[in-house]
Amino acid sequence: MPDRTKKILVIGAGLCGLAIAVTAARRGFDVACAGDGRRGASLANFGQLHSGAVLAPVLPDVAQACWHHRNEWPDELLRPAQVGEARGYALFNTAEAVDRYRTAWQHIGIDVEEINPSHPAFAATRPPAAAFRVPDFSVDLDILHARLTALARDSGVSLLARCQARLRRDPETGMVTVDDYGGRQDLIVLAAGADIPDLLAQTGIAHTLRQRRIAWGRHAGIRPTALTYWLDDDLLAISPDRTDARIGLPSINGEYGTNEVEYARMRTALVRRGLHSSDAELRLQWGTVCEPSTARADPTSFVADLRDPPAGWSRALSLLVAVPGKWTTAWHCAERVVSSLEEESELN
Repeated sequence: MPDRTKKILVIGAGLCGLAIAVTAARRGFDVACAGDGRRGASLANFGQLHSGAVLAPVLPDVAQACWHHRNEWPDELLRPAQVGEARGYALFNTAEAVDRYRTAWQHIGIDVEEINPSHPAFAATRPPAAAFRVPDFSVDLDILHARLTALARDSGVSLLARCQARLRRDPETGMVTVDDYGGRQDLIVLAAGADIPDLLAQTGIAHTLRQRRIAWGRHAGIRPTALTYWLDDDLLAISPDRTDARIGLPSINGEYGTNEVEYARMRTALVRRGLHSSDAELRLQWGTVCEPSTARADPTSFVADLRDPPAGWSRALSLLVAVPGKWTTAWHCAERVVSSLEEESELN
């Protein structure tokens, strides 16, 4: 049986770190979760619960993971945080790409419904050639994070606020510890999002992660009632928020450009749909994400147990690294981490 007396320290109190802490605590582990109090990627992203519909033809593995694991989010957390309608829209400017998406949706099993392109919901924009309802919706990330934090507390997780973690690795034993942390730390789970590469650098641990900047925007003049994707041409996405709309475009060849380039891309995409009237209403935002850089890594749930490190990583005892890729799959990532913790406990 796993040794439940081991003390688990989760570094990172975003959506993934908290999901890991809750899962471990519910399985009987003694868990502390440390966050630095800054607004990381969990509170600065596009805010949609993915069904995988938008990704299905281009990233089928990611789409399938989103579809299969999105329902692991407890309804009591999601529903109070939901913004707008419970189902979004997938729109097409022309009918050329429809069959490709429809085939991909059917292959994965994503629940979509074709609707009339003249639906009243599209009155404020140029009418699409084809339209579908998709099971994607937007959330208020602050509310979702607050409710998940409360769930962690109720589950027995010791929450350590404004904790600036500094890792240290003993060169002889390979043991990793956290400086200035008074409690016991038998196992450390590093789930600090974009800060993970910098924290690993403190210890000299080699890794295959990379940081990448993500551009998105906010528009004060748009009031969408549902999450909306245009799935051909530029792949514009508009997500309702409490006071404005979040605007997203995919990167080009995996990278985003300068402030001027990204602002111009968003403005052009909105103008094409008849949705932009004033430059003063559009604001560019930037976020930073951490993701695996190797082709074989799972982009939706990357977990590295450094007792037996993957290729390109240093060995380190007592340290696991978790990167969910998308917050939609955070609970799947948490399950993988806790399964690894249980295996480690059984060995000792």
